[in-house]
Amino acid sequence: DIREGIAPFEKIRERVGDKIEVMLDGHGFFSLAAARRIAEGMKPIRPLWMEDVLRPDSIHAMAAFRAEISVPIAVSKMLVMSDHYRQVLEARAADYVMIDPTWVGGISQTRRIAELAQMYNVPTLMHDCTGPFTLLSGVNVAAANSGVAFQETVRAHIATLYPSLIDETITVSNGHLPLP
Repeated sequence: DIREGIAPFEKIRERVGDKIEVMLDGHGFFSLAAARRIAEGMKPIRPLWMEDVLRPDSIHAMAAFRAEISVPIAVSKMLVMSDHYRQVLEARAADYVMIDPTWVGGISQTRRIAELAQMYNVPTLMHDCTGPFTLLSGVNVAAANSGVAFQETVRAHIATLYPSLIDETITVSNGHLPLP
């Protein structure tokens, strides 16, 4: 199963080498033992990060996982309280923290978590799979915090779903999204 799961990443590397970054989202589905094997398989791929490979319900397991592997880890859009992020950062369980502005309580709370991560020298990632307001909130927090490294987008949502939910046209050009 690991070979089959990693095969698309290997094809990307064979085709374009290191010209693009690749990331793996585990959606929090795996046990610690399985996550270790996935990380070992992904190591030659050199992903920018592996996101939510473990369920985010055990900070201790996430910290152990991070300490044992050499692939960067992103944790976790599934956390919903700033104290959870503080625990992750104190435990050194993440190379990146990913925040969903909607799930953590809005722009103010997102900004606070991003600032906390910056104090630990851990870059922030903004999640976008929950709607245009989440995306636009993340973009605005990113503009106000130099510690935000990436804003996730889903091209299919931007092209098909978001126009039916908001009047603003969201345009990504050359990997950039202008501030609304």
